[in-house]
Amino acid sequence: MTNLTRLEQATGDTARSKDVARRDASLAPAVTSARYREANVVPRSLTVVYPGRSVRRVTLLLVVLLSASLLLVPASAVGPRGGSAFNTPEPYGDDAANLRIVKTVKHAIQNTVPSRRHPHPVINISTFLLDWTPAVNALIDACRRGVEVRVILDDEIDNWNSRRLITALNSDNVPDRDRNGVADRDPRAGRCNRPLRATHGGLRTMPGALSQDEQFDTFTVRRAVRSVQAPHADSVTWGRDGSYVKTCKGSCRGKGGNMHSKFYLFSDTRSSHHVVMVSSSNLNRGGAELGWNDMYVIKGRKKLYRGFRAMHRLMTDDVRATADKVQVKDGPFIARFFPMRNASRATDPTLHDLAKVKCHGPLGRTKINVSMFYWKGWRGDYLLDKLATLGHQGCKIKVVYGAPSRWIATRMRDLAKRRIIQLWDSRWDYNDDGFNEVRTHAKYVLVRGHVGRDRRAYRVWTGSQNWVTGSLSLSDETSLNIGLRSAYVSYLEHWDTLRDHSRRLPYSVYGR
Repeated sequence: MTNLTRLEQATGDTARSKDVARRDASLAPAVTSARYREANVVPRSLTVVYPGRSVRRVTLLLVVLLSASLLLVPASAVGPRGGSAFNTPEPYGDDAANLRIVKTVKHAIQNTVPSRRHPHPVINISTFLLDWTPAVNALIDACRRGVEVRVILDDEIDNWNSRRLITALNSDNVPDRDRNGVADRDPRAGRCNRPLRATHGGLRTMPGALSQDEQFDTFTVRRAVRSVQAPHADSVTWGRDGSYVKTCKGSCRGKGGNMHSKFYLFSDTRSSHHVVMVSSSNLNRGGAELGWNDMYVIKGRKKLYRGFRAMHRLMTDDVRATADKVQVKDGPFIARFFPMRNASRATDPTLHDLAKVKCHGPLGRTKINVSMFYWKGWRGDYLLDKLATLGHQGCKIKVVYGAPSRWIATRMRDLAKRRIIQLWDSRWDYNDDGFNEVRTHAKYVLVRGHVGRDRRAYRVWTGSQNWVTGSLSLSDETSLNIGLRSAYVSYLEHWDTLRDHSRRLPYSVYGR
């Protein structure tokens, strides 16, 4: 593998408008766009079956009342809906459209409740950023009602909400330096940062007149940093609430890079079990308002869920990745986990997927639609080479980009000018400040046509992984391959919407 003089880290999450990369002036002039109104989603109707005339009136009344009460139950109370979810950023969508993905996660958190059948539900989260107040509140509330909440973040924890969450989940954590399964000392707080009576062996007492908030202050940045480095796979360190917030030095399983995975796991949330959510979105308002994102929700796939749980545990313990590809297959789903030590072009799973594509079959010319945020460097070059080869072979290639390097953008404009691919730029600067306020942050590939032995394939390849070298060999990343036509149809509809809010390139052919 060629040694790179500069690490290409996939850290381009749109947390704040000033954190996005400065635009290429030749590619992204300030343009004002008409607002796009998100179509309302019509809820499913509920059919009520009434009893026959022979049934007593009291029974009829009871059925009617029960049916009416069912109509008042919110959809979130029965667990998350499986399948795809997409947000619509500003200025095209309203607040509900902006927050569609993060609210899906929040509702699942709120509906994770201990029950007689499932007394110890667990939430596992891995996300680059988590600073959205409603999500933080929901996670703290979940801990207080007995849910075990385990969160892995990148090191951007100096914001108030991240420190609130760290304080709540880590206050009762204890060290176990020799890893013998026995805590080195008593906890300094009760479960979820509740007061701990001295008679319980703790080092804090419970003054009856003081509320929890008055008694236990939010961690300072310095204390929060120390706290998030402590949890590891030895569960005694998590405290009696079984909860923690963890960050890693760089990536958890790589040398350098970032903790960039975005997955949300729920053991039991209302009537749904073994729920896996894989997304390009963090739990932050900036990403919801400034970037186009996607998420796919899978329910009832125990093997897949356990694979994600096992990876979360390895990340918690900073277990270094091997050179082998780590993946879990469960039905139509393939989840892959990165980094891969000493990864190269020859071992790149994304390139292997593209190598299976053939450009002609019973469905006609194979269609490939790409939405890619960060696209750069050696890996970005050879993946673009493969798309160009497929274009020459007759595949219909359509690309929307969000943050390509100048070199990659120049190459793609040239390919589009020669009509080998079709190209759109999703970046917009609406206030003329020199920064792009909105762009695609999704990282997915859609394929319709001939893939491997399947001559009538419908594929979605999505996740957190950008097309840069660091996403393969340095950073914690997750990808999800979906072999379902229903997923392809919903993602293609999203891609079409994204394209409709982007500009066709090159300008020399299509104008500005």
